[in-house]
Amino acid sequence: MFGQEIVEFYHQTVQASLRQSPFDTSSKAAFAAWQVESRERLSAILGEMPAETVDFNLQRETVEETDTYVRERLVYATRPGLHATAYLLTPKNLSKPAPAVLALHGHSSGGKDECLDPNGLYAGFARTFAEQGCVVLAPDQIGFGERKFPEGKVTYNVMVHGLNMLGHTLIGVRYWDLARALDLLETFDTVKADRIGVMGLSLGGEMTMFVAALQERVHAACVSCYLTSHQSTFLDRPHCTCGHLRDLARHFEHVDISAMIAPRPLFLEAGRKDDSFPYEDAEALARDLRPIYAMHGNDPSDIGVHSHGGGHVIDGSQSIPWMLERLNQA
Repeated sequence: MFGQEIVEFYHQTVQASLRQSPFDTSSKAAFAAWQVESRERLSAILGEMPAETVDFNLQRETVEETDTYVRERLVYATRPGLHATAYLLTPKNLSKPAPAVLALHGHSSGGKDECLDPNGLYAGFARTFAEQGCVVLAPDQIGFGERKFPEGKVTYNVMVHGLNMLGHTLIGVRYWDLARALDLLETFDTVKADRIGVMGLSLGGEMTMFVAALQERVHAACVSCYLTSHQSTFLDRPHCTCGHLRDLARHFEHVDISAMIAPRPLFLEAGRKDDSFPYEDAEALARDLRPIYAMHGNDPSDIGVHSHGGGHVIDGSQSIPWMLERLNQA
């Protein structure tokens, strides 16, 4: 009896506290003002960011050459004392700067390598974009690939909760890493800086959402198996700690963070067999955003959704062509 009271109290608190800063579509001016205010609030939720950028001190090493692209392993600084590792895939025989894609893995022990595997969860999407003429940067996110934690007391969960206690967040640290990845892409003369897209699966989809919401230089974004709702995921059942940011659900639902991306092109990919992120919520989110794109005079296809027959995976049959079309537009 008393245990059930606690559960009921929790559900009542969710209903009373959820989404106190929803997007405002009463006019284009009201929506623009909401976006400015909301980006500031979201930035604060992600935690403190470095006051200054550091030199990349970029290291490059060629590790593969195919008929269509060259793959390099990169090491670069993102903040004092912290380095990122990544693959850079550059199409061969570029005659002019090309569109670029920031390709983001999720909770995958192999990190960036798994984005290249055509037989894995990611359907080799990083490789596909390079083969289709895009420069691709696929970084290891903190905790995976070459950046996985060593054996010791500081585990993944210790870092997540410890940073939260100190006014930082792991998602915020990852966000800064990816903002610096965009900076790095912009330094390459092979990259068309106004045609940079971001695509990721799961945690990679979450980071795509945050990066595209806060970085207006992202031209197009594709989120695979993430964008649904807090209420159906992190507030409803045991889930990954990455989605639990203090005050995030109090202010914003997934649809509101997605609205910070609008009217820039956004595609949602969802799996009908994905038990972690309901595809019905992804479809509802896209429907809720369509009036924003219509208000701005966008082509209706600039907000897209595809519910494929698989699970928690990248399908790519619609998302990749959609992204290529947006990035190659004149």
